[in-house]
Amino acid sequence: MVSQEFTVKNPTGIHARPATMLVQLCNKLPDQVMITTEKGKQVNPKNILSVLMGGMSKGMKITVEVNGESEEDSLRQVMELLESFTE
Repeated sequence: MVSQEFTVKNPTGIHARPATMLVQLCNKLPDQVMITTEKGKQVNPKNILSVLMGGMSKGMKITVEVNGESEEDSLRQVMELLESFTE
């Protein structure tokens, strides 16, 4: 398992379009992905409702955990996508 912390930068948080993009990416990945918010909430990024209900707003610290055979590559892809959410 690999993990990395990230601070949400998007002014509107991870809602609507960013959430859809995150779910689409994670569903293509062969590994298990889980996000834990700084409030301890578990978010399944392969489920749109889970992401939308996660309450991941600007400035919130989240931890992305990936488990599987290609976990490092999958984590890199998720982190690159999260970094791209700036507006």
